[in-house]
Amino acid sequence: MQLAPDKDTLPLAGDFPAASHAGWLKLVDKVLNGAPFDKKLVARTYDGLSIQPLYTADDWNSAGDPSGYPGAAPYTRGGRATGTAENGWDIRQVHSHPDPEVVNRHILEDLERGVTSIVLRVDPSGKNGTAVRSKADLDTALKGVLLDIAPIVFDPTGPTLPMAALFMQVLSERGLKNDAFTGSFGTDPLGALATTGTLITDIDTILARMADTTAYVAKHYPNARTLNIKTTPYHGAGCGEAQELGIAMATAVEYLRRIVSAGMDIDTAARQVAFTITTDADMILSIAKIRSLRRLWGRVAEACGAKEANRVAPVTAITAPRMYSKRDPWVNILRGTVACFAAGVAGADAITVLPLDYALGYPSTLARRVARNTHVVLQEESGLAKVIDPAGGAWTFEKLTDDLAVAGWAFFQKIEKAGGIAKMLLDGTLATEIAAVREARLSNIAKRKDALTGISEFPNIHEADVVAEKADIDAVLKKRDQGPVGDAGQLPPAGKGELMAALVEAAKKGANLPAMSKGLATGTPITATALPQMRLSQDFETLRDAGDAFKAKFGARPQMFLANLGTVAEFTGRATYAKNFYEAGGIETITGTGGTDITAITADFKRSGAPFAIVCGTDAAYATHAADLAKALKEAGAGIVHLAGRGGDLEAALKSAGVDGFIYMGCDVPKVLKDVHKQLEAA
Repeated sequence: MQLAPDKDTLPLAGDFPAASHAGWLKLVDKVLNGAPFDKKLVARTYDGLSIQPLYTADDWNSAGDPSGYPGAAPYTRGGRATGTAENGWDIRQVHSHPDPEVVNRHILEDLERGVTSIVLRVDPSGKNGTAVRSKADLDTALKGVLLDIAPIVFDPTGPTLPMAALFMQVLSERGLKNDAFTGSFGTDPLGALATTGTLITDIDTILARMADTTAYVAKHYPNARTLNIKTTPYHGAGCGEAQELGIAMATAVEYLRRIVSAGMDIDTAARQVAFTITTDADMILSIAKIRSLRRLWGRVAEACGAKEANRVAPVTAITAPRMYSKRDPWVNILRGTVACFAAGVAGADAITVLPLDYALGYPSTLARRVARNTHVVLQEESGLAKVIDPAGGAWTFEKLTDDLAVAGWAFFQKIEKAGGIAKMLLDGTLATEIAAVREARLSNIAKRKDALTGISEFPNIHEADVVAEKADIDAVLKKRDQGPVGDAGQLPPAGKGELMAALVEAAKKGANLPAMSKGLATGTPITATALPQMRLSQDFETLRDAGDAFKAKFGARPQMFLANLGTVAEFTGRATYAKNFYEAGGIETITGTGGTDITAITADFKRSGAPFAIVCGTDAAYATHAADLAKALKEAGAGIVHLAGRGGDLEAALKSAGVDGFIYMGCDVPKVLKDVHKQLEAA
């Protein structure tokens, strides 16, 4: 039966007054009972942006330029008017095992099981990528790979131009038409400088060579990209989201300037740009970041005079290396899934999910399988790629996208005013900018304001080890071609592709990477402050390592006795907090039965064999029993007695009774635990 809209429709909310934001705020004030709204309910990013607990249409309408439509300016909602892709986003897997034979086996296995493109991280030394030194090495790594179907994206550590020349020779010898290659040569000299702190010659020559390579690729490989602007070095150094966006735009502008000044038109230059940006376990900010990136690049390309068709660049999202933990690495599956989900919702063109054992070594077969299947589940079971920009129109995402774009643009302008990103990398000022954010981030992690599941919160001190694959780099290099082969000859200076043409000819005649690199090593190498790469869990994992070392030396883990006061209901809250606190630092806790009989608790402590103890209970129990218990524990041989809580008015009396320190929300956890480890070792 069809109901008439006016007569028979039941207005469920018709009897209630219309809700308003002001009315909601009044109700919130009652709940807060005088506590400041901004402090209790408003979160802030490390770039200083506010994240409100509730957004309304007014926030979206005040967000500046509208997001537009998918496929149209300002490209916030993506560069296509249809879905992310006909078959979802590009499932892109990173490979970096030093042995070309092993990496070939892994690549083929991934491609057969769902991966659609490959990032090949190459390094002649084998330390930070596959040990490719010759065309034969590259042939081995890519044996059986259909390069016109499975695009290759290079991520070189070391000489970029010779690697590109070797790969071009591989393409030529396989008879692949130039327009069939749709991958990327991965050129990002400023990213390399940020990562290693060194370049083989001066920055002007390096950027001129980049422009030369870009001209050659644009002419001979019309569907490939030369430039892959990666923000991973900066994100890994601890930067904020707005800083990351500003750095990406500053790098892109620096490259465009050099390329256009070398004679290329802006539209051709813009078509050579691609971005690789990080996503992490902060789903909301990750979604907003990718949407902001497209908007910012569209504005940069527009300001440079590029036509509308060339104001959209491919965006690859990679799950952030800094969020991966060595301890309890199974939690990395959840982190990677959230980051992949965020990238998919934001409309990334390609997504790379790092394996769960990324921080431990080379990925195991299981870890690579889980990484692949994360995409498959989100695409095929969740249908995530079937909706165009599902975040579009949501007030939270629209407002945060706009806020991030504005803040990112401001940081971009700051870099430009300072003389450009190349100058800031060389003089160390960019490292200083990022360091301030990194220290604030690490401070919040240390205080457990930023919780790390399985690390600072709910650690599993008895977890089974996860073993990643290992590799004998020396053995790999020994069986590969080591010395210079061929002669690159007298290489011309960078121009409009002449240098790359000469390198391609040298590769054709048999010159390997060392020979070509030798020909390029002109002038004086330069050094800068390499950006330190961090992991969020590193300080806690150092303490866990100390706990393991203690066990290896003395046969048992270091221990802390939980001297519980009162009933289970009374001491459980602080006892649970203390258990997480110490076990996050590799110190096993032994739970006391509780009660108020000081003699019984002390006897329980002696039976435990633990050298140290912590008193856990309510403030009321502390007022009555804590001083006596602390004194008794000291007399029973406790080298350290801590108390869970601040102590308050009792602090002086508790210290006099033998309490050595207090643990509480907001204290510096690693600092306390380092002191405990020192005394454990001595005890």
